[in-house]
This record gives sequence, C-alpha cells and structure tokens, in this order.
Amino acid sequence: MREQVVEFRRLAQQRSTISTTALQGRAQALYDLLLKPAEPQLATSDRILVIPDGPLHTLPFAALWRKDQYLIEWKPLHMAVSATVYAELKKTRRSIQPNALQLAAFGAPRYAKGSSKSGLTRGNADLRSVTERDFNFSPLPFSREEVESIAALFPGRSQKYLDADATEEAAKAVGKQVRYLHFATHGLLDERDPSNSAVVLTIPETVQEGRDNGLLQAWEIFEQMRLDADLVVLSGCRTGLGQEVSGEGLLGLTRAFQYAGAHSVLASLWSVDDRRTAQLMKCFYEHLVSGASKDRALQMAQIELLRARSAPPFYWAGFSLIGDWQ
Repeated sequence: MREQVVEFRRLAQQRSTISTTALQGRAQALYDLLLKPAEPQLATSDRILVIPDGPLHTLPFAALWRKDQYLIEWKPLHMAVSATVYAELKKTRRSIQPNALQLAAFGAPRYAKGSSKSGLTRGNADLRSVTERDFNFSPLPFSREEVESIAALFPGRSQKYLDADATEEAAKAVGKQVRYLHFATHGLLDERDPSNSAVVLTIPETVQEGRDNGLLQAWEIFEQMRLDADLVVLSGCRTGLGQEVSGEGLLGLTRAFQYAGAHSVLASLWSVDDRRTAQLMKCFYEHLVSGASKDRALQMAQIELLRARSAPPFYWAGFSLIGDWQ
C-alpha cells in the first residue's frame, strides 16, 4: 500500500498533463481498493469522512478517480484522526459571537537579508536560532494578494498582518475571538523532529535572547496558543505533513493547531504553487462567505481550479480539510 501511495503522490505532483493517463490509472486502482467496497453507502451520503491510517494520511483523496471523474467532483471530503475525536469535535462546535473578528490573516512576512539555504534540512532541535544558521526564505509573490483578497470578503471584520506586522508575537496573541485564522506564508517541515516544524513569519535581522525569532513552531503552538477558531488555514508548502504516530495520525503543525483549539485545519500535502494557491484560497473563502460548509467550499474551489484549463491535480488536490466539516 505504501508503495502505491508514494507512486500516486509522485504522479499527482507533476505540473504537466502528460502523465494524466498513468495518474488516472493509479487513482482508479486506489479508489477501487479503498472506497469502492463502500460505494453503496457513499452514494447515499452528503459527504465523505476519511479516517486514514499509515501512509493514507498523505494520500490526496480528492484526486482519486471514480468512473469518469475525480472523487472531489462526486462528494466533498474531510478527514479526522479517529471517530472518537470527530465525535468530540461535533460536540464542541462553537457559537459565533456577533462581534467576534471573522478573519485574522498573515502574509508577505519579511525575512533577514543575505542568507543561504545551508541549514534548511538539518532538522536540529535548535531551529530557534534560525537567523544565525543562514536560512533562506524567498518571498512569496502572491502572498500579499492572497491576504488582501480574502480580507476584502470580511469588510470591517478582519485583521491583516503584513510585512513587519506578520510576526510570531502577533500570531500567538490572536486568542479565542477569531473565527478564521489564515497563514499565507512558508511552511517549514522538520522530518526528524516534527515538533520543530514551523509557520515562517517575519524574521528579525537579529535574534535577541528571550524574544521570538519568527518561526511559529509546532511545540510553541502546543504550549503557548489557545484558540477557538472554526478553521486554521495553512496555505504554505507541506503544512499537512508530519511524523506518523500509531493511533494519533501525523504529528506536526496540523495536530498542533487542533490541540490549540482549531475545530478544523486546511493544510497542504506537498509544495504548492503560489499563484494557483492564492486563487484557490480566494474561491474557497468566497464560498464560505456565501454560506457553504467548509468541506463543500473546498470542493467547489478545487473543482473550479481543476476545470480551468484542465489543471492537473498538482494545482488543486494538495489541500486537505482535517476536522469538522461544518
């Protein structure tokens, strides 16, 4: 199974449509193996809840192939760690306060100059000294546009954190009065120690003792953040990945934000395209504002993108909704 998932992910991450036939063949085989036996039950359902195990945590279920369409064209999808966790999420659905801030969005952070990529994959526990170890985070050209376009959908009820304001301190101070928390920033995956994986925010020129360094790491989210957000969106690269823990799913940024109080997290399974991701996110929030549930809003946004110039799965299938669909 693991080899099938790895190969399917490899094909799904191709930006060209040249390998579409091979991809759909693999996608059909995985659908037949994983979901077809339950198709009579799925056909009468409004949505599909996936509770994955092992390598299935990294499988882009939206890109599985059923008959003559991608799975996402048939039903909206969401994922959960377990049936027990999902039941608890449904019990604790929040009541939106009329004066609550609808959106807090972070994007276009500033990075220290004159750096290189020398330390990027070392995975050491001292990632807090990032600026001293010469990391290089290139600007995301469409990050600002993503934040601006989303915030415009919540006039008077959103807060933008851009440039020097997109700080780790500001993210930690968001608190429980925000409905949607959005990060249009780089994601940093530490495969050796997933508690060091991070959302990359504005990095100071020098790191001072006792001050934040711009990396909002998973361990800090676990220990220092308390949210009551309907949704946290991590639109950077590989933010939905982590270390497999038996019975616990993937340990990383997604789990950290869920522990901190997010009712669901939208995160990526691979290195995503900056421009197309900005388009996908704008479509997603437009549908949310129009009253769609989170899973259906994601479904409609993915369908819009896949049908635009027959875009291959690389551009739209990399995002998964983990947690409550409502």
